[in-house]
Amino acid sequence: MDLPSESFSFILPSVYDGNKLECRVYLPPVLQNIESARTWPNRGAIVAHPYATLGGCYDDPVVSFIGSELLQTGCIVGTFNFRGAGDSEGRTSWTAKPELGDYVSFYGFMLQYLHFLQLGFAPRDQVDSPKPHKATSEEENSTDIRLILGGYSYGSLIASHVPALDTMLDLFQCAPTTISTSKATPIHEIRSTAKRIATLSLEKLQTSASLTDALDLRALATSISYLLVSPLLPPISQFLTVFSTLSLKVKTETPEGPHIPCPRPADQQSAHHTLALFGNQDTFTSAEKLQKWSDEMVHMPRSQFQFRMIEGAGHFWCENGVEVRARHALKEWLCQI
Repeated sequence: MDLPSESFSFILPSVYDGNKLECRVYLPPVLQNIESARTWPNRGAIVAHPYATLGGCYDDPVVSFIGSELLQTGCIVGTFNFRGAGDSEGRTSWTAKPELGDYVSFYGFMLQYLHFLQLGFAPRDQVDSPKPHKATSEEENSTDIRLILGGYSYGSLIASHVPALDTMLDLFQCAPTTISTSKATPIHEIRSTAKRIATLSLEKLQTSASLTDALDLRALATSISYLLVSPLLPPISQFLTVFSTLSLKVKTETPEGPHIPCPRPADQQSAHHTLALFGNQDTFTSAEKLQKWSDEMVHMPRSQFQFRMIEGAGHFWCENGVEVRARHALKEWLCQI
């Protein structure tokens, strides 16, 4: 079973340079009406596609079957086309820094979209008196928003380098949905689009809830996880980033936007629930290297990293029976987080 037709398709600007990116959102079957929505654990997932220069886009079959499994387990699934893929503007870079900005744009959209939905689902008294932010690991069971940062192949490489959650919340916090066109930045446009798609989603659920412009991303507890499908390791990953350290450049009102340093991927993936899903016949990275990397990640202090090596699976997951085994491994992990 592949992803069905999307619930919503729309355009977002990249925070890197404003390039327009094609985006899609899929609502899970559980979100049929407001009654079921109020008991739904607010969970979303991003699945980023492989290298655009080699034909990668959000219609990739691996993105589709991974997204389908996430959707069946109750996640709102979001996909987007990096620059140079499909009808997204721009072209694939040599450094991956613009693509990091593309991913952050959709990440920021999903954070705000899920927060807007949570406010729309909540009874009015909870909206008027929201709970304080409490995004510590000890309180994950009471998390309001859960977001999986996922990607396949090149998409997993970019997902691995996004800024820390607190940095993301700060970056997208101070962006009102109403601002004059002349002063609008990509971050403002992303906020406005998140509110619009959330409003359409709530209408689809037959609720009359109205959304406020004053969205406080710190008012709800948020947790993130990582899903890395066929992750790329050195030297391939270094070639795709020209051996540079990734940092996030953000387009603002000033000519030179800020450069935001990104944390070391290993630190983030060990600190948060992470699943690396790969085959032992991957032609881009040897099974021996993937196994060694995974073992090192598992044994980092207080690590929450897990991996599943699928017997007989190659990088493109087209071998007989491997998709079923990958789905089973993904479903098992989703039941744990």
